[in-house]
Amino acid sequence: MALEKELQYFETIKRELLQHHKDKFALIKDELLIGTFTKMEEAYEEGVNRYGKEPFLIKKIVENESPESLPSLMTGAIRADF
Repeated sequence: MALEKELQYFETIKRELLQHHKDKFALIKDELLIGTFTKMEEAYEEGVNRYGKEPFLIKKIVENESPESLPSLMTGAIRADF
């Protein structure tokens, strides 16, 4: 599964991230925390600058996650393929 290593690593450091970076966005590649960012766009820009089209993980640092819905994507109003 894509980004499985990154997701597992996030879970191992989540408690510490919550203490120091709650509500920010973590940028993770492999098992390395690249940084935390106030805005998702900043994390994305840094990820693209460093890794180009290689996959990397951006995850919001919150205690309890709520599912996100992208109705425009689901109905075909926008496309996510590159």
